[in-house]
Parts: sequence; C-alpha cells; structure tokens
Amino acid sequence: MNSGFSIAACTVAIADRLHMFIGDAIPGARVTTLNPGSDALRTGDPFVNLYLFRTARNGFVSNDDLPTRGPLGAAKQSPVLKLNLDYMITFFGDDARLDPQRLLGMVAGGLNAEPYIPRDMLRSAIATTPWLGGGDPQLPSDEILITPLNMLPDAMARLWSEFVDVPYQLTQLYTATPIAIEYKLPVEPVLPVRRIGLRAIPSRSIAITDVVNASDPELPISGGGTMAVRIPDPGQPGLSVLMNGIPAEGVRIGYDAQGYSALLVDLTVGQPAPLMAGALTVKIVKRGPDAQSIVAESPVFTTSIVPAFAGAPALSGDGKQLDLPMALPVPAEKTPVVLLFAAGTKSTSYRIPCLPRTTAATMLAAPLTGVIAGNYLVSIEIDGVASLLDWSDGTYTGPRVMVPGA
Repeated sequence: MNSGFSIAACTVAIADRLHMFIGDAIPGARVTTLNPGSDALRTGDPFVNLYLFRTARNGFVSNDDLPTRGPLGAAKQSPVLKLNLDYMITFFGDDARLDPQRLLGMVAGGLNAEPYIPRDMLRSAIATTPWLGGGDPQLPSDEILITPLNMLPDAMARLWSEFVDVPYQLTQLYTATPIAIEYKLPVEPVLPVRRIGLRAIPSRSIAITDVVNASDPELPISGGGTMAVRIPDPGQPGLSVLMNGIPAEGVRIGYDAQGYSALLVDLTVGQPAPLMAGALTVKIVKRGPDAQSIVAESPVFTTSIVPAFAGAPALSGDGKQLDLPMALPVPAEKTPVVLLFAAGTKSTSYRIPCLPRTTAATMLAAPLTGVIAGNYLVSIEIDGVASLLDWSDGTYTGPRVMVPGA
C-alpha cells in the first residue's frame, strides 16, 4: 500500500465498517468523515461521524524493523513508522427519537464483536476510492485492530473545547493500531550467504529447577526419605549429585510424585556425605568421557532436611525413658527436644530435652519423669525444626506412644 495514503485508507476502511454496522436500522443514517464542528452535521439527519483527532507513535512495534542502516550509514532497508490513530466517533440525529443513542449502540456492539479491519475490506476500500490510488494494493503485514480509548470526563471536555462554539455531541473514542508509514530509500542489495559459520557449543551450566521430597513435593525433605533433584534432562550421561560437596551414592533417574523427571537420591546413613538434619547444599556435576574432567555444573542449590524417625519411638526402663531411633545421626553438640502432644481430650503437652551424648548418634533417649500417663503424639525438634507427624483423613495419626502411670 502506498504509505502516503495509509492513514487515509485506514479511515475509509473504518468508515465502511461503521456503515455495515448501522445498515438500514435507522432510515437515512450515513457515515461521514467531517470535522465534528461542521455545520453539515447539524441538519437533524442521523449521522455517524468518524474524525481522526490524534496520532501517536506505537512504542511496542516501532522497532520491529531495526536496524535500518549499516555501520557506515548505508540503508539496509526502508524504515517503517508504526502509528496509533485515535478517532472520535460522534453520533448525530433527532434526540427526541434517541437517534444518537441507537447509533452508538450499534457501533459499540459491532466494534466489540469484530474489533479489527479485515484485509478484504481494507483492499476494497483502497481499490474503490480513486484518491487512494486504486489498483491492486500491497496490504500491510500487521492486522489493524480497533480498541476502545477511555478518556476522563475533564479530558473529554478539553477535547471538545478545541471546537469553538460547538456544543457537545454523544461521542465514543477508539484507537486503530498499528498503521505503517514507510519511507522508501534506495537500499543496497544484500549479498547471498556463501557459508554458514554456525556451530553448537553446549552450555557449561546445568539448571536445577527445584529440589523436593520425591514422595510428596508439597512436604519438606525428610531424613530417611528420597530427595528428587529436578533438572531439564536427568538422563544425560556423566551426571553426579554432590550433597554438601561429596558425591552421593545410589543416584538414579526417575519421577517424583508429581510426575517430574528428576535425579532421585536416598537420604540415609549409607550416604558418604555427612548427612544430618539441617541445612543441605546440592550441586549437579557433569563429567566428560574420561569420568574425571568436569564439562558442566550447576549453581549450588541450598535446601534443608527435616529430622525424621527411622522407626517408631518406644518405651524402655519400665516406661521411664523414651527411645527414639533417628533416620540420620544427630551430632553430640545438638540438643534435640522431644515434643509430646496429648491425644484425646487431654490438653497437656511436654517439651523434654534428650539425654546428652558424647558422639553423633542415631538413637536418642528422653526421660519421662513427671509425664502424666496417657496417649501422646511424638515429634522431635532439632535447631527449631520439628519432625513431621503422620496425617490421614484430616487428623494426626502418629507416631504415638502410650506412657504408663507411675
């Protein structure tokens, strides 16, 4: 399309669109493109007047054609300006018969249902309007969309004040976008490509998308459970998982409970890494064919392990001590605390520090002196992080211990 006529062609096409919307619903209704202050619109006849009152550069698509010039300033392609066209659609007619309001309803409803200019209608508008060049037009590559333009009442009042001594008429504002204005420049021919010098270089970074509890990603990672390390392609050769800087053993490819492919690692005492409840660093390393050189690695992912029992807590010493088998060893410098939550109607709960140890241990013990007889839920807290209670059918079910009477 001749860019000198792009704006005018858009106006003609929108006017044709409006004429289709109003049809013959109101006898004698016409679509015009006059200044809203024109006396020709104030004859009492029904008019829908389309008036372009403002243009603005479209910042979203204006740079699609860049760069337009080479390093020495020679034109590589003709620059294209993309504009937004803001239109006033004003409605005239017999107010006693509510002609303006009826016309507004048909136009607003039509533009809401079909907020665009079909390419066939744009082609027809150009071909049938002599002063638009006629002939077979070259249509723009972008579809022209029409969207409502909201304007505050005081801004609308200032807009109408630009038309001197012209009373306000029922008006709706719309924006047509994008309209292309191309200025033709002599463009140097581009030489054909003789050789494609592209080659693929694998990235040296592996992305860990998440580290979760494999059996239930919504719950924290627990000692004795399985950790799922989610990465885009866990099946690639040469991968190893480092936990606290030490390669994990028994790493396998699989899926977590939500169906994500991942590298699965068991968090047990059999791991060579010094695993224990608390902070855990995870890193993925990919080694080359020699199994020694590192060809890619991930950033360090920091997570934590929640303490967990390796088996059910049990009573010993004639019911005066509670033994707690742990899934991971607890260092001697840690002071675990047993949490007893009374089940049933009783509301008494207890916090009992475990007995001291001289070395890291997987078996803890807590005295039950002063604990009232009853049925208790058991949890253990290390550094402010407590183990999870079992949950089923909306209630906590375990682990439990029955403390006998004195």
